[in-house]
Amino acid sequence: MLLEQAGIYEGIMQAGLRLSELPESQGGWAEYFAEDAGLAIKDEMLRAQTALMLENAKRWMATKCRKRLDEQGRLQVDEVTRSALVGGFSDYLFPVIRAGFPTNPVNDLISVQPTTRRTATVVYWNWIVGRGKGSYVQGQRLFDANRGKQDAGYNFSNEVIDAERVGTSDAGGVVAGPYTVTLERHDGGGVRPGTVKIVAGAQTVYDNGNGGWTGGIAGTMDYQTGIAVVTFAGAPAASSPIVATYRWDSEGSRLLPEVDVQIVTSTVETERRAIMLNYSQESMQDIMAEFGVALEPQLVSGCAEQMNYEIARQIIAQLWAVAPVVDTFQLSVPVGAAYNQQDHFKDIVYVLNKTSNSIHQQTQKGYGNWIVADQGASNIIQSLPAGMFVPAPRPANVQGMHFIGTLLGQWRVYKDIFLDREPGASVTGNILMGFKGTQFYEAGFVWSPYQLLYTTDALTTADFLTQKGMASRYATKMINPAMFARISIVP
Repeated sequence: MLLEQAGIYEGIMQAGLRLSELPESQGGWAEYFAEDAGLAIKDEMLRAQTALMLENAKRWMATKCRKRLDEQGRLQVDEVTRSALVGGFSDYLFPVIRAGFPTNPVNDLISVQPTTRRTATVVYWNWIVGRGKGSYVQGQRLFDANRGKQDAGYNFSNEVIDAERVGTSDAGGVVAGPYTVTLERHDGGGVRPGTVKIVAGAQTVYDNGNGGWTGGIAGTMDYQTGIAVVTFAGAPAASSPIVATYRWDSEGSRLLPEVDVQIVTSTVETERRAIMLNYSQESMQDIMAEFGVALEPQLVSGCAEQMNYEIARQIIAQLWAVAPVVDTFQLSVPVGAAYNQQDHFKDIVYVLNKTSNSIHQQTQKGYGNWIVADQGASNIIQSLPAGMFVPAPRPANVQGMHFIGTLLGQWRVYKDIFLDREPGASVTGNILMGFKGTQFYEAGFVWSPYQLLYTTDALTTADFLTQKGMASRYATKMINPAMFARISIVP
């Protein structure tokens, strides 16, 4: 999860929701989410994140202009100096952010955790055995933040002591006993009679519930002190481990199993993308005269679209770099197959399920639930029958990665025609699969936007050329590479 100095991430989201509900007159952004204007965002998390991006932009603008706090402590920007310093930019900055941020497809693939400052801290934790118990040794991981549950056993929290190492047989292997060992957990109610099993090499003895051993084995078993004296029927093999399995009455015991929570933190620092716009005064006049629109808002919108496109490509490239190839799918119909090409395309479902299950096996957090496909893989998926693939409405104009439909109700499918340009990609087709859960921390990668869009002052020189810088600041962090996997399409 992402923690800020201001508090846990959920607190930041609550602040974003409040901002989305307050009108601009009270320092909020409700007008940008008005349902009657068709601007409603049903997803609360996405609505809160969008409001935070708008708020960050307003605070940046306040640093450019004279600012003050009103009697309610809200930040107010002096309109006169705003016009002088940032000009009309303030009129279309917020609509560009409102339009671009919630529609960015990376919101559906990874964890988007807006930050309100230059740095943030990613925090996750592991569960580690603090005090050993039977076969569980100190330092062993019970739960790994990246790999999920690490142990298939079930005796850590109960009263069963499974395979506790209590000694070693004689090095020479010639002495049959008696061996004296002490069972570690005998406090509280003591060892439960009739539950003790001691193994030395190939020999196993059991207590009889009355302080002795079954099968005529000589020795004693003290259930209160945990001291066992055993004379084996024959000498155990040289240096054989002596292992005990038993139950103890844990009520009142001070030796309950312990777990250490290992907190792992990592600071994420923002990086910057920047573009400088160059345009002439004459071009502004001509565009206004010909089309009746101002040129500068169109240029700013274009810069924002380019940076959003590149951010999405950067994130996809980072996911691709860590994702293993789980399986391949043969494009052509296998030799001797008694079905046609479209029927063969259905075989890709097995490969998709195999890849999805591999993500769950590696992480134990979820199955792959989204797909990014290039042109070759999209040709296969979009050729599947209507009952398998449900296409999304096609936008009139789209650039970059975009949503194209849902496959079998399990995978949201996105198309990125440049996926085949990634290192190691197949020229025939490629699929990148990943998992994102319903909670902000249920994802393997974090994108933490700080300032989605900001600008320098416009500078016009004597040759009537105007320059304006546009920039975006954000951080990225790989949390769990095992949440991503690849499929290669082969001829």
